[in-house]
Amino acid sequence: MVLEPSENRDGVLEMQGVQDEIDVYFGTFAKSMATIGAFVAGDEDVIDYLRYNMRSQTFAKSLPMPIVLGAQKRLEMLRTQPEHKANLWEIANALQSGLREAGFNLGVTNSCVTPVFLSGGLGEATNLTLDLRENYGIFCSIVVYPVVPKDTIMLRLIPTAVHTLEDVRYTIETFSTVKDKLFAGAYKSEKIASWA
Repeated sequence: MVLEPSENRDGVLEMQGVQDEIDVYFGTFAKSMATIGAFVAGDEDVIDYLRYNMRSQTFAKSLPMPIVLGAQKRLEMLRTQPEHKANLWEIANALQSGLREAGFNLGVTNSCVTPVFLSGGLGEATNLTLDLRENYGIFCSIVVYPVVPKDTIMLRLIPTAVHTLEDVRYTIETFSTVKDKLFAGAYKSEKIASWA
């Protein structure tokens, strides 16, 4: 499935036609805003209830003001500079279709975050991601059991609007290389990989 950015820039909820069915919004600043933190938005009584009844909020601190100001600026950019969103979807669609054409299992994704499923354990996953980072210059996070089934590795790629189609080509070629290395047993180890 190829996803297109919505013309009115209201995001994935609008794109999937569920905007009017949402009571509470949860969002992260870690993906499209490339920072830390998150938000919860809803009716005042719901937010007050959450604020005073969520254990995770007991003794919690607010985000530092530079992070808040940065998030506000990024939100302004998302609203006023749609070319970034259009470029992000071009990159994400090229990455996802290219990986699928190269034989990778991406499962079902309807966002720019791109999961890649492989077979292997925790040791292989850490050795593989260490190889990707240190030898190929590609950073991705790994997800392993119990989040995914045993002997399953899920790599999460997060393309951005500043990536290029050349970056996409390089990523697909590199993933094909490390997939071959994984299947050949190059990442098997009794020890978990470490940089040192």
